[in-house]
Amino acid sequence: MLQTFMLPGGLRVLVEELPHTHSVSVGCFVGVGSGHENPPDCGISHFIEHMLFKGSRRRPTPRLISDAIEGIGGILDAYTSFESTVYYAKVADIHFDRAVDVLSDMLLHPCFDPRDVEKERRVIAEELRQTEDTPSELVHLLLDGAMWGDQPLGRDIAGDEAAVAAYTHAQVLMHWQRYYTRANTVISIAGNVNAERAAQAILYAFDALPVGAPAIFVPSAPPQPGPALALRADDSEQGNFCLGFPGIAQNDPDRRAMQVFDTVLGGGMSSRLFQEIREEQGLAYSVGSYSREHHDAGKWVVYGSVDPDNLEPCVATTMRELRAARTSGITDEELARVKEQVKGGILLSLEDTWSVASRNGSHQLRYGRVIPVEQVVTEVEQVTREDVLRVAGRVLHQDALHMAVIGPYEDMDGLHALLTLE
Repeated sequence: MLQTFMLPGGLRVLVEELPHTHSVSVGCFVGVGSGHENPPDCGISHFIEHMLFKGSRRRPTPRLISDAIEGIGGILDAYTSFESTVYYAKVADIHFDRAVDVLSDMLLHPCFDPRDVEKERRVIAEELRQTEDTPSELVHLLLDGAMWGDQPLGRDIAGDEAAVAAYTHAQVLMHWQRYYTRANTVISIAGNVNAERAAQAILYAFDALPVGAPAIFVPSAPPQPGPALALRADDSEQGNFCLGFPGIAQNDPDRRAMQVFDTVLGGGMSSRLFQEIREEQGLAYSVGSYSREHHDAGKWVVYGSVDPDNLEPCVATTMRELRAARTSGITDEELARVKEQVKGGILLSLEDTWSVASRNGSHQLRYGRVIPVEQVVTEVEQVTREDVLRVAGRVLHQDALHMAVIGPYEDMDGLHALLTLE
């Protein structure tokens, strides 16, 4: 059972006791990500995520931090997203106190050695260049930039080389001090641990965390008008493409219908796009779709990697499937299958302590509460064919369509002609 503790200053602690497990996962969810950044701070949340692994007051080197958890067989990791920066440790239940101690030391007492700041600039520059050299990843960023322009939704979460090179030591410290606060943090714990004991451990370990205030997102501007096509020519042996549409926001009442729509069209090997493009026509090895919901906007994206000669027939097939979904919706059989697929995926994802802690923490940050799994299952069960058709009509608009392509191409006139939903 999930228990919630509100500690002084607004620090929220969630504990889900899972006594049948032998592990415990602790996640610190700091409510700051790329969605809170404007120039000159673009990518700075991600930069700070890196810096917190470089050394802390009691573990002044990266080796000492990693050894503190990996040396007891645990996992220590972090990631930055549009809405948050998350640090987590998964350890055997007997090492719960060690996990809390390491995470609190990292978040409350990072060294921010100026020499490490300079080193990490180079590391992140290499990370950015690696993405540039990976067309299957870069094409998604190319789409975001073309679709949303110069705002958080249109930028790489890690920023760009110019921004990373320009951060000052004082700028990094100021960002950390502003956002790493009680009111802007959720700590989520799941595993074989007593809830009251866990809450007391957090109360003690995070006593020095300042109160602060919740972070405020940068408001999203509307996407660029479409239909539009962004091309980056290179000499790769594959063509990579993304088709993007504005989606729905995270609190939209149609979010479950959107989940069903996405799953039917491109969510897995039984989806329409995979079956038609990969299995029936053999046009692509990789094809699928995903939906992203944010505080005030969203996107729906179809992606694929193809032999360069197969790009146009693959896009033509994709557009035909989108037109069919827009006019005819989905079948009763697809609806029943996808409901079971979505429900099963949710339930299977909750067998791991970090999966449980991650879901609880991200929900608390995003919605201000943890939505019970039973409620999600009920909401998915209530989705009708009419709901899915309505969502398709909301999302699939000609004047909102954007496409990004990376590959050995120069002339895109043929693709332009295919980008029609009429």
